[in-house]
Amino acid sequence: MLSFFSEANCSYFKFFTTGENANIFLRTTKKELSITAAVVSLLSITLMAMGSLCITMALSKGVEFLLKPASCFFIISGLMVLVTLEIFRQSVRCLITSNETIPLEYEYSWSVACAVSAGVILIFGGTCFILLSIPGLPKKPWEYCIRKRSTSEHTS
Repeated sequence: MLSFFSEANCSYFKFFTTGENANIFLRTTKKELSITAAVVSLLSITLMAMGSLCITMALSKGVEFLLKPASCFFIISGLMVLVTLEIFRQSVRCLITSNETIPLEYEYSWSVACAVSAGVILIFGGTCFILLSIPGLPKKPWEYCIRKRSTSEHTS
């Protein structure tokens, strides 16, 4: 059994050729990159939860001043998701180049595209909440439009 912290080489790839001879080669990862990506992603999830809590309080209790911290939490969380993906990309690059004897081709899966879109959506959502927290805008634009329409119908 391999221990996570005690082993330096944790990924084994096995390519079988025809016959009984097997070509086994060793690929190594950089554990520092993996641990860094895990810590940054956990901080990002924490910021997402704090932003969600602020938005819930702003919508349910009418505490509008929490929109600005929530937007900052979401924007920072989105940036941290993108940083985590870059760290992951560097980790994959180090894994592939750790043994140059047999070249490997690789491509990223759909989960990487989902993570990129999540980061972009978090940044976009944070920007929208910043726009909603601008003092000149009406607090509830849908009520403003409904009120304006209902007063114009009564006058005609």
